[in-house]
Amino acid sequence: MGGGGWVDDAIVAPVVAEEAIALGRKAYARGFDEVQFDYVRFASDGALSSIRYSVYDSVETKTEVMARFFETVGGVMRANGIPVSFDLFGMTFETGNDFGIGQRLVDVFPNADFISPMVYPSHYASGFQGYANPALYPYEVVTHSLVTGLGIVASNFGLPDAEITPKFRPWIQDFDIGAVYTADLIEAQIQAARDAHASGWMLWNARNVYEPADYLPE
Repeated sequence: MGGGGWVDDAIVAPVVAEEAIALGRKAYARGFDEVQFDYVRFASDGALSSIRYSVYDSVETKTEVMARFFETVGGVMRANGIPVSFDLFGMTFETGNDFGIGQRLVDVFPNADFISPMVYPSHYASGFQGYANPALYPYEVVTHSLVTGLGIVASNFGLPDAEITPKFRPWIQDFDIGAVYTADLIEAQIQAARDAHASGWMLWNARNVYEPADYLPE
């Protein structure tokens, strides 16, 4: 993991969850209007075989562990009247597979006010939906993920579209991986979010260097 440290996901009750909730309450009390938990998951990169968990014993599945976290933290925050959101791997909007990290859209949806899938087109594998380089098709990739995610939630919870899509607020790409991301490619992602009736969108660039553009309101 590049020398980074991870908290054992299985310590959700009570240590990690209590700390996450306490920090969320503190942030909200200081004036933030929402608390967003960024990409809470099991590790997926590096020498995974070298990981030694202090609590997780593989008896529970990773999805069970993460579902408990989302339910515990999201449930308490919402009960306290604090808007809460979670960031998810983009492919969780394409399938019920947890990709070994424990995240599933169906486990997050009932426990969040907003869900932000990282639908960066460059992060979809070559061949996704027939595109040799998905980064060159930002509108199509973002649209497909949001629409497919809608279908996953609808089929699991029996809710109308109007009760599902307002919870979707994707992270979109503003960095040059797979393609040079011009204002036009960024606008294409924004339009995809709007056409899929998401409640909004957020731009991501790890260096905080964003493409100059006039991103017009809807």
